[in-house]
Parts: sequence; C-alpha cells; structure tokens
Amino acid sequence: MKKMKHYKISLLILPLLFMMLANGAMAQEDSVPPKELVKLRYFNENNAVQYLILQNQLKTGKKIEPLANKIFQLYLDSNKAENLIGKITTDNKGKAKSFLPPSLQAAWMKAPVHNFIAVAAGKEDETIAELEITKSKIKIDTASADGKRSITVEVMKFENNEWVAAKDVEMKIGIHRLGSILSAGDQETYTTDSTGTATVEVNKDSLPGDEKGNIVLMARAEDNDMFGNLMVEKNVPWGVPLKVDNSFFSQRTLWTTRFRTPLWLLLMAYSIVIGVWGTIIYLITRIVKVKKLSVNQG
Repeated sequence: MKKMKHYKISLLILPLLFMMLANGAMAQEDSVPPKELVKLRYFNENNAVQYLILQNQLKTGKKIEPLANKIFQLYLDSNKAENLIGKITTDNKGKAKSFLPPSLQAAWMKAPVHNFIAVAAGKEDETIAELEITKSKIKIDTASADGKRSITVEVMKFENNEWVAAKDVEMKIGIHRLGSILSAGDQETYTTDSTGTATVEVNKDSLPGDEKGNIVLMARAEDNDMFGNLMVEKNVPWGVPLKVDNSFFSQRTLWTTRFRTPLWLLLMAYSIVIGVWGTIIYLITRIVKVKKLSVNQG
C-alpha cells in the first residue's frame, strides 16, 4: 500500500516538475534581449552583373522575423562618400538589393580583394555588417566526343595582378530547371581541382528544350567564403525541340472561340431560342385570334 501511495504521489509531482522546467525555459528565453541580424551576400552573374543583397532580421529567442522599411547605405572598402555603392530600403521580407555602379569600376579594378560595408542610415560611423570578397570569374564550356557530352567549368581568382586557378571551389553543375539546377551527372555538387576546373559527363538525355531544342546549362557556387555567389550559364542545342500542336485549338471544344463551338451545343442553344420564340409567337397569334372572335361576336 505504501508503494502505491508513493507511486501516486510521483505521478502528481512529475507534471508539476515538467511545468516548472518549461516555465523556467520560457522565462529564460524572454530574458534574452532581441538581437538585430544584418547579413551581406555578393553575387556575380556571367562575369557581367554584380550586385549585393542585404538581409535584415530580428532574433528574439528562437524566433526570427524580417525587418521591413529599414534604410542602409552600402560602401566599397571604406564608408566614405566617394565609395558609396547605394542607399537601399528593405522590403517586407527584410531584403534589399543594390548593383555595383559604374562609378566604382576604377576602385574595383585596383585591388584583388574588396570589403563591402553596410551601415544603418544616420549611423555612418557604425559598421553593421561587412563582407570580404576576392575578385573572381567563372567560365563554362562544353565538349562532345564519341557520342558523349561533357561540361567543363573553370573558376579563376585575381592574385598578384594576374588570374590564377581557384581550387576547392564547390558548385552545382547541370541544367537550369524551374529555378534550380538539375545535376548533369551523378553527384549533387562538384569541386574544382588544382587547375581550377571541374568536368562533368552529362548523363541526362532527351530533356525537353525550346522550339529549337536549346537548353540552358548552368554552374553556380553558393556562398563561397572567398568568392560569394558565382553563376554562369550557356545555351546549347542538346534538348528535344518543343512541338507546338495548334490543331488542338482548331477543334470544336468548350474552351475555343465562338466560331469553334461544338455542334451539339449550338443545336441545344438554337433549339432553346426557337422553342421560346415559337411559344411566344404562338401565344400572340392565339391572343389575336381570340380578340378577332370576340369582336365578330360582339
């Protein structure tokens, strides 16, 4: 009996202990002050378009929410007026985008490594976020031999006033599909070797292309510690041409134009119209006849 009593008491105490621990964890989480997070990302597309994306979030405990309508200024290497990249405002997702202006091209060409700086509006002396990037470029090429196709991607970095191979760069290589990359080979990602190249043998065949059979090959390095985000693409006629069947719209269906209305629907509509108007005309003639009879008899 005593054991049963102790067991019942334990069952009552355990839920209370769990509640106390949960309340303590919540109180500890609430005591942590909110922290504003600012992150910079660099993008280089086809060695021609360069831009920055700033993301601003507020972290409260384990909850993270975007901060909208926050104004920031982006600078290249130092927060001086002549190095201003642009003034941006975050959207409802807490993100803002800014392209590198042509006015900073000379400053960009001077050094192999650059530092992007973000400061909040009105706080020009306080750096909110920084991102160091090494100048780089990426190229994509294709080859066909013995019925086999391959994709070769080369990544170079600017060092000691010359372009040298960038090794150990991980990236995705494949076919551009619905905003993502379908890997051209068996692996999900590929890494450049000591020569800065990565070669993938294409094992995807009979992929649908455009009307000329073109598909888009793409290579992309994401959030690399040295180079940021690199992307390059190339059109190749390796796909199956898209055949547009216009005969579908020339058939008599419910969703075509009025000149292609199905015959059964036309027959039904005209039958209803003839029936209604025939009934009206018949009633009118009966009324006229009845009126004439009443006049003759009167």
